[in-house]
Amino acid sequence: MPQIEGTPYDVEASQFARLQEVGLRVATMRGTGSLTPEVLSTIRKYFRIKNIYHSNAIEGNSLNVGETRTVVELGLTITGKPLKDQAEAKNLSAALDFLEELAANPNRPITEADVRQIHLLVLKGINDEEAGRYRSTIVEIGGSQYKPPSPESVAGEMDSFGQWLQQASVPSVLFESTEAVLAASAAHTWFVTIHPFIDGNGRVARLLMNLILMRFGFPIAVVTREDRLRYYDALEVSQVSDLTPFVSLISECVEESLEEYKEAANEQREKIEWAKSLASKFDQKEKTRASNQYEVWKSAMELLKNLFRQNAEFLAASSNLGEVYFRDFGMLEFEKYLSLKNFGSAKKTWFFRLDFRSGTQSARYLFFFGSPGYAAKSKTDVTLHVSREEPPGSFHYERLDVLSAPNIPSFVEIGYRVDDEAFVVRGKNGSTRTEKIESVCRRFIQEVIEKHFGT
Repeated sequence: MPQIEGTPYDVEASQFARLQEVGLRVATMRGTGSLTPEVLSTIRKYFRIKNIYHSNAIEGNSLNVGETRTVVELGLTITGKPLKDQAEAKNLSAALDFLEELAANPNRPITEADVRQIHLLVLKGINDEEAGRYRSTIVEIGGSQYKPPSPESVAGEMDSFGQWLQQASVPSVLFESTEAVLAASAAHTWFVTIHPFIDGNGRVARLLMNLILMRFGFPIAVVTREDRLRYYDALEVSQVSDLTPFVSLISECVEESLEEYKEAANEQREKIEWAKSLASKFDQKEKTRASNQYEVWKSAMELLKNLFRQNAEFLAASSNLGEVYFRDFGMLEFEKYLSLKNFGSAKKTWFFRLDFRSGTQSARYLFFFGSPGYAAKSKTDVTLHVSREEPPGSFHYERLDVLSAPNIPSFVEIGYRVDDEAFVVRGKNGSTRTEKIESVCRRFIQEVIEKHFGT
C-alpha cells in the first residue's frame, strides 16, 4: 500500500480515485461561485453548532443540539444539566474561533504551540492545571488495546509530529489541494496515537483535522455521534499503520458536508437573489421618486438663480458707482444630485458667482452645491453653500462657514424643501429659518454691499 508522505501510515491505492473526486467537487463548487462569502457565513454558523454537538457527544457530553445552541449562541445556563458539559460546549466554540484565525492565513505553518493553545481553550475552566500541558502520567484508552507512549516520550513524539504538521498544514508543501483528506486524516490519527494530554485529545484531534481541511478550502468533516463506533474501530486499525478505514470515513463525512453545503448554498443563494430582486425594485422605485423630487428641486434652484441674476443686472444698471457681474456655471446633474442627497461626493458643483466691484474694492461670492450641513439636513436635501474669494483677487474660495471675518452675510447655506415648497436658509451660528425667495436674493446682495462697500 502507498505510504502517506512523511507519516508512519499507509492507505490502499483504491482510495485515491475517491479523494480526487471529492477534491474536484470542492474545486467545482468554489469555481462556479456556489460558495460565496454570504453563503459561507450562513453555512458556517450552522456547521459550528453541529460540529460542537457531535464532537462533545462522542466524548459523552449530555447536551442535545438545541441545548448546545442555547449555551453557545445565547450564553445561557441550562438548569439540570452538568456545568462541565455546558463549559465544554462554550470552550469548543472558543476553540473554533481560534481555528478560524489559523485558517485565515494558510501560508502560516501550524505549530506545536498552536496545538497546545487549542488544548488550553478546550479545557479552560474545566481542568486549568492540565490545560495546554503535556501529560506526566501513563494513560489508557478505554475500549482499546493500544497503549499510548510513556509520558517521558511525549515531548519527543510531539516534536516529530510538530515538524511534520508545519509542512502538512500549508497547502502544496507536502500535499496537493486534492489531498486534503489524507493530510487531515494523518494529522488526526498521529495526534491521538501520541495522546499527549490527560484529557481532551479526541476534541483537539478533530479540531486539527478540520483546521487542515479548512486551510485546503474543504468543508469540515463532522464525525457524528452515530458514527462513534465506526470512528473508534477505524482508529484502532490505524494503530498498525493502515489508515484506509479512517480515510474512508472522513471522505464520507466530507461528502456529507458537501451535500449539506450544496443544499444550504442553493437555499441561501435563492434568499439572496430574492432579496436582491426586491431591493432592485425598491431601488428603482426610490430612484423614480428621487428623480421627481430632483425636477421640482431643479426648477426651484433655477428660479433662485434667475432672481439673483435679475437683481444683479438691475443693480448694475441703476448704479454709477459700482459694478455687479453674474456668472452662470450650469445646473447640477441628476446623478450628482443623487450622490449629494445620500451624502456622497461630486465634483464640479459650482452653480453661479456674484462679483461686486467699486473702485479698488472687490468681493466675489461663489454658490456651489453640496450635501446639507448638520443643522439643515433634517429640513432639506441638496443645498447651496456660499463661499467667498479670500483674499480678494486670488480666485481661492473659502466657505463662509469657516471664515471668522466680521463682514459675513447673515446666511451661509440655502436649501429648498420640496414637500413644503419653501426655501430654508442657515446662518453661520447654525440657526435655520424659512424665507421667501425674493427676500433671500435681495437680503444677500444688500448685506454684501453694506458689509464690503458701506461707509
